[in-house]
Amino acid sequence: MRSLMLKLLTTLITLSSLSLFAADANADLDTKVTTFLQKAIIPNENYTFDKVVILKKEAMKEMPDWMVYFVRIDLNLVKQEGKKLSVNDMVFTNGTILSKDFSNLNNGRSVKGSYSLDMDASAYNKEHLLAGNLNAPHKIVVFSDPSCPFCMDFVPEVLADVQNHPETFALFYYHFPLNIHPASPTLVKAMIFAEEKGDHEIVKKVYKEFFDIKETDEKAILDIFNKALNKKFHT
Repeated sequence: MRSLMLKLLTTLITLSSLSLFAADANADLDTKVTTFLQKAIIPNENYTFDKVVILKKEAMKEMPDWMVYFVRIDLNLVKQEGKKLSVNDMVFTNGTILSKDFSNLNNGRSVKGSYSLDMDASAYNKEHLLAGNLNAPHKIVVFSDPSCPFCMDFVPEVLADVQNHPETFALFYYHFPLNIHPASPTLVKAMIFAEEKGDHEIVKKVYKEFFDIKETDEKAILDIFNKALNKKFHT
């Protein structure tokens, strides 16, 4: 139960499981980390990117050649003028490769799960409540990309846990498309449009489908979305 709690209470920012830095090889490591994170975030109708702040960094005990970076990503909330949302999380890097997590081969546990970060209270917005009780003692905020393989596994698992313990957990969901997944911006736009049309279960439906779209053409992506979810959206 303790490991489950640690996993559920870990804030999620969805990066690829293992990603090569695209930053200048001559840049210092702090700059490479912040530049990579900035490029990984795609603004949408809910937010625009502001900045990345490094809160703390330290060598990993498990792998001394790797560093763990505690970061804060500041976002401007589009629908709430003048308001910002700060998202705290951590990433791991050896200076060449950046990873969002590691698993211990002996027990299968997440290395990231042994850390905890605080979340800005403004993230606990009723409009983004996906499951559970708004006033539950344990709140989980998920920033997810519907095309991210890790997220497609993680979100349904967390959702099921929260639905089984609604008085214990509250799950808040935010769209977080990344440019490393070309179909994501179109999928997210379709999901937002579906929500506006009254389909408040669309997030659950999308993750149940487990989309693996290789297309980059918006019309082709929408056709796949429409067929899977019985919609008639068009560009």
